Amino acid sequence: MKKLLWLLCALIAFSACDDGDIIVTSFNFDDINLEVCNTEDTYVFFKINNDALESLSVQLNLPQTIFYENGTTEYNFDGTTNFANYRIYTASLTSSYFCSSVPPTDPEIVINYLGNSGTASLTIEATLSDSDNLPTIFDSNGNISDEINVEGTADNDEDGIPNYYDFDDDGDNVLTSAELGLDPTNPQDTDGDGIPDYLDPDDDGDGVLTRNEDLNGDRNPTNDKTDGLTANYLNGDVAITNVVDAYREHTYSYTSNANLIITNLVLTGSNEQITQQSINLGEKTSVSTGTINVTPQF
Repeated sequence: MKKLLWLLCALIAFSACDDGDIIVTSFNFDDINLEVCNTEDTYVFFKINNDALESLSVQLNLPQTIFYENGTTEYNFDGTTNFANYRIYTASLTSSYFCSSVPPTDPEIVINYLGNSGTASLTIEATLSDSDNLPTIFDSNGNISDEINVEGTADNDEDGIPNYYDFDDDGDNVLTSAELGLDPTNPQDTDGDGIPDYLDPDDDGDGVLTRNEDLNGDRNPTNDKTDGLTANYLNGDVAITNVVDAYREHTYSYTSNANLIITNLVLTGSNEQITQQSINLGEKTSVSTGTINVTPQF
């Protein structure tokens, strides 16, 4: 009954203002969690306020690569690819209303405003991981540490991928996780030169780079065992060179959070307009997750 009374009042209020004037109003979405659905590159961010039988949604066309890095990108509303909608319904709704492949017919839309003017600012906070069991440590200023035995922003092999999400930190084509040994806090140092294997380009100290102790040239030195027991790159008594000037394919995972702010929004419907100078829709955690495969240029 309460919802029906609210809806009736809303209809009267909107009908009374249907004179083409610009109306400045506020939406009751501050305490509502931001949700998202997507199909390929089309993302719909939305908030549902069932107490008021209303929703606010923003559709954006986003390339998947935008979720791989930190940054803020602005998208201008055009009414077709990128736009906003403010709607009032006859009954409450769930997130499936926006996530269904076929648009639902229930509940019915009583009032619909299209936002084809305005700007959406999308801020992405991406967390990248190589899953090598070596911790990424942050210092007191919130910056990633460059201490040894933890992963930081250094790029030891200069392959363009920082250590903290490079699954082969020294570029020898042996995974960091395989070179750490049993205790990541005390990483393996095969030749005892004070440089742990995962940062040592010549693990056994025989004068041949680990990357070049790859007899079959498959970019995987771990399966080349001249004595049938120990991989050549860990056997100081075997120093056979096969030059391999190429990196193996790298894999790392990402988890991205998104914060969405709309500015200068103009919603149009039934010959009237609603304007909003700024709406902070808030943050959606884990808006995109996945795995990235890339082969660094040697």
